[in-house]
Amino acid sequence: MSRDGRRVEMMDDHILGLDNESSDDEDLDNSLISALNSEAKKASNRDWWRYAVPVFVIAVGILFTFGYFMGVASTNDQAVMVEDNGREISTRGADGQVSAFIGGNKVNIPAEIERLNKELMKEKEKEQTMQDTIDDLTRKWAQMAAKISRVESLEQSERRLEQREEKAEQQLAEEKRNERAALDKLEKVEESLTDLKKFIDKAEENITASETNLKKKLEEEIEQVKHEVDAGHTNQEGGILDGTTTEAPQALLDFDLVAFRNEIEGFRHMLVTYWKGSQVLENTMYLRPGDQRYEKGVEFIAEKMARALVWGDTFTIGAMGSSVTAGHDNCNFDSYERQMERNLAPLFQKAKVKFTVRNAGEGGSCGDSFRNQIWCVRHMLGDDIDVAHYSWTYFEPANQQEFHEMWIRWVLMMDRAPVPQLFNTGGEDDEICKSAVDSTGRLFDMYGKYGMNVVCLQNGIKKAGYPGKQWGAIGDGTHSTTRYGEASNVTEARRKSLGVVFRNWHPGPLGFQVVSDAFSYHYTYALLKAIDSISEFLRNNNNDKSKLKEKWKRAPTLLTIGQLPKPAFCEAELCSQEDPPGCTNWEIPTYGRGQVRILDPRDSMNPFKDQARDTDKGWKMWKDGQRQLIPKEERNMDQCLHLDVCAGVEGRKDSGLLTLRLPRMDVGRIMLCSPAGKEAGKGLLDNLDISLDGQPLTQLTQIYGKCILAQERWTTAVSDSKGHLHLGVRAKTDEPVRISHVVVL
Repeated sequence: MSRDGRRVEMMDDHILGLDNESSDDEDLDNSLISALNSEAKKASNRDWWRYAVPVFVIAVGILFTFGYFMGVASTNDQAVMVEDNGREISTRGADGQVSAFIGGNKVNIPAEIERLNKELMKEKEKEQTMQDTIDDLTRKWAQMAAKISRVESLEQSERRLEQREEKAEQQLAEEKRNERAALDKLEKVEESLTDLKKFIDKAEENITASETNLKKKLEEEIEQVKHEVDAGHTNQEGGILDGTTTEAPQALLDFDLVAFRNEIEGFRHMLVTYWKGSQVLENTMYLRPGDQRYEKGVEFIAEKMARALVWGDTFTIGAMGSSVTAGHDNCNFDSYERQMERNLAPLFQKAKVKFTVRNAGEGGSCGDSFRNQIWCVRHMLGDDIDVAHYSWTYFEPANQQEFHEMWIRWVLMMDRAPVPQLFNTGGEDDEICKSAVDSTGRLFDMYGKYGMNVVCLQNGIKKAGYPGKQWGAIGDGTHSTTRYGEASNVTEARRKSLGVVFRNWHPGPLGFQVVSDAFSYHYTYALLKAIDSISEFLRNNNNDKSKLKEKWKRAPTLLTIGQLPKPAFCEAELCSQEDPPGCTNWEIPTYGRGQVRILDPRDSMNPFKDQARDTDKGWKMWKDGQRQLIPKEERNMDQCLHLDVCAGVEGRKDSGLLTLRLPRMDVGRIMLCSPAGKEAGKGLLDNLDISLDGQPLTQLTQIYGKCILAQERWTTAVSDSKGHLHLGVRAKTDEPVRISHVVVL
């Protein structure tokens, strides 16, 4: 086989091999085209002369043949020789054969023509073979194109299938979300049913107790009032602070909204001018205008303010905390609560709303801390507050998110769902300010929409040039005294005293002014939102004020535990109850009504009345002396005395049994505290015998320093046909044993 034939055969085998490799369909196209182009080019470059020579020879042969026949006719079979410049190029012999000289060789023309014809036939056969190969390749190319088309079709089908699968997955995910939403709704319905059942059970208990104990309850109330008067639980006007409103609300909205708005804007303009801009006022709070958590929280506060404006009701802030909250080392008049009240009360009064700030701060001499005090938020601040403040800066180690969340959730479960807000004397920058509440920021994310926020005294003024805390130093970086310290009738000594930012660890009057102004600026922003909401409602209802009650009900809107997010840090059992803990705190001051009541030993409703003896001297109310933590030169000034006093009930071995009627308990936790110092719980462990409905409680443990845990939780089902359980307490020593708090949950 010739070289060209082998090459064609190899190319054919190569192509057939490609055809057999179905997995390489995608590569065959390029391989086939490349092979064809290569072979065609090689054949073109290699074989042109093989066709040119035979053609030349044939042409020469034809010429000589023609000459031959002409010669025969003219020479009568004589030999003829043709010369070219004396060189012989062809001859015709006697036999008639014509020869030619080609390349110096004599060639027989007829024989050569015959040979060339044979060669031509062979070339035609090769050409046919090549054509057949090309036809075969064309057919295979068509087959391959069909396969490629099928592959593309399959790929399109696969893509359509993937799109369908993706759509099916999306539909499945949507169905799962819908299912989860349905389950969530079902859980909320179940929670609502559970809450409703609890409400019904509690109502039935209350009705039963009311039917059987109405007369005795009235007597107990009178006796309790006597105790409170004796203990000094009175407001500045001398009335009992029981958390109830004695003033009847006025008619719906009988003041000029436009004029009231102008008053609010004028006050805010005064603050901005005084502080040379709004930066200090806004930066003193962690969450600020523009933050969606802040804006939602302002809306929550504004709704409460709108209700108060519509009904001419009270708007009350209650503050609980340590000696900072109490205002120690200052005149009480200079505490941030009193400064804020002087800022805002005149404004609210223009809308016929009574604005008050309650100060339930308690100094450290009673041994209290945030750990035991937050359990008594209802009794200490009162169920009728609209905003609650918390401040224990110097008593909190890092990462107290658990107690902060407990307090926040219990506040929101009070009767008016008050706004929970905190105050810290530090917070030198944003991160420190955030960490004073929760270093992770989750509490702000979870409860910011309920108005939860923190004021950090130093954050705003440090950005404005305050050099930092220095005991006794005058000036906040912008001012050298308070606004009221600039009055002409203020002595120079008093003016300097009012210019102190920090007395020691306690803030001074100028420091408290920063806190008061930041809160005031914040609340007036919410107040403007409330005015806008009322105005828009009236515009949409033809200014019909009687319809205001359709949007803002007389009774404040309550929250249920199901509306709050799941607890993030505090124990679910403690933080998922529908009501805050029940508590009676005999320390002073308190502004609510205690949930634990003392029963007279011989009361007919006292289940332990048979244990009373004629020789029992009884438990007495005890109260410590008034504190004098006031600058010496200011102690004789009006309104400087502090409100906080250590107090409690006191008994000895000969006092007999102290009977305490307990409110409803779901968890079963019972805790008692002493006012005798930070580790006074040890004395209660050693000197008290405690029983629950006659059954001794023997697993007593010290907790929170000044307290004991009498029972952590229920271990068996407990009920009382009269709707109450009773705690019995006896002193085991002749020395006085004092109890400041009784807490149940």
